[in-house]
Amino acid sequence: MLSIVWLPILFVFIVGLCFGSFYNVVILRGLSGESIVFPGSKCPKCGNPLKWYHNIPLLSYVFLRGKCAYCRTRISIQYSIVEFITAILFIISYLRWGFSLQVLFMLSILSLFLITIVTDLKERVIITSHSYILCGLGLLLSLVATFYPQILDFNINKIYMFCPILSSVSGLIAGAAVMEIMARLGYLVAGKRAFGEGDSYIAAALGAILGIKYILIVLILAGIIQFLVSLPLFLFNTYRQGKKFVAVELVLFLTLAVLLFLYSIKLDKIVYFSGLILLVLMAMHLIRNIISGMKTSNNNTYLPFVPAMNIAAIIIMFIIF
Repeated sequence: MLSIVWLPILFVFIVGLCFGSFYNVVILRGLSGESIVFPGSKCPKCGNPLKWYHNIPLLSYVFLRGKCAYCRTRISIQYSIVEFITAILFIISYLRWGFSLQVLFMLSILSLFLITIVTDLKERVIITSHSYILCGLGLLLSLVATFYPQILDFNINKIYMFCPILSSVSGLIAGAAVMEIMARLGYLVAGKRAFGEGDSYIAAALGAILGIKYILIVLILAGIIQFLVSLPLFLFNTYRQGKKFVAVELVLFLTLAVLLFLYSIKLDKIVYFSGLILLVLMAMHLIRNIISGMKTSNNNTYLPFVPAMNIAAIIIMFIIF
């Protein structure tokens, strides 16, 4: 018999699955420009309206064996992945904050993070309205923290450096400014923006949510996440595209950097500084090759940055709130 302790978790899991199913609608219709209300759910291939039992989260995908009930076209696994991840986010949020007003704020923010991650990975698109809503939620959260702190169960001084609303506005400006500066540096090295405006909108939203104290930490953590995820993909794709020398050079560069770091004390100064000079020269050559690749990239090698930013923000939120 299911323990009474697990009943709320099971309930939250089912609710999360249902919201995840709705988020799939928001994602796909946001990209296509259709209304999220009308018409009802339909097969994107044959256009036949789906019955209610075709839309049961996770279960319908299993019962239909991943295919449309009418035309037998394969259904994207994205639907089930989004539903499952949403359910897990709901459970973790419930365990972290319980049933409270705070959890409603957090789930609203986390849900939009998930939606923007999927749209960016799927089509390299950040829907502007989603960024605006995130900014609004961040400012609303700071207003509540400023004027009605008793409603929220967290230490305001731990999160914001000063007045929450001022910290939120400062974070919004700082997030947008840092990303815009980085984007426009692309004109100097590649003749175009390093990334789209959507990244700046999301960074502004993260600044509004986390305040000036944490936005830079999030961007640095996002850079680390991006590097760790992108490096294997970059090596694989450059090697597959015939750019074997770039892949080999990057591996040698990282190996030399690690060796110099580990043995810097034991190495002779001449050997150490010679290694540093070689490392700098290799870095300059690598940057030149990477920038050249950015100009001709088919977008399979370079991952979008918004998912890394949102994942970093989720990590920080669960730590500080």
